[in-house]
Amino acid sequence: MSRITRHIEALQSKGLHSAIYELKESGGGGKPSSQVDLRRLSRHFNMMLKRRHSDVTNYHFFWFRTGTTITVCYSGSMFLLGAVEEFMTKAVEIGIAGEAIELFYGRNRELFNGVLQERLSLFSPQPLQRSYGGAHLG
Repeated sequence: MSRITRHIEALQSKGLHSAIYELKESGGGGKPSSQVDLRRLSRHFNMMLKRRHSDVTNYHFFWFRTGTTITVCYSGSMFLLGAVEEFMTKAVEIGIAGEAIELFYGRNRELFNGVLQERLSLFSPQPLQRSYGGAHLG
């Protein structure tokens, strides 16, 4: 079984509440362009959860490249969704991403799967770069 399939299965099993965001690189408006900072993405999210949302423990996240953007998926409790929304605002403020666009937010599994499959159809691995990642697969 591929690692991507395992990430998708983990998203399905971690809770009823899910969110999908599209992260775009910074730049525009005369600013220099920079890519989405994938190293800081997961590190800062985990630090924020430990500090401000220590009750959120059972969740999964998965990111993958879709052309020039990054798609990030989260699945867990309703408390996780509040933390994700807060984090995405902060990620743009501190320069992890230039823009975070909410594609799905809620607990409808069918809609979540539809958006996820649509985004996976845009998956585009880049040579010599990580093309996907996420939470540890046990």
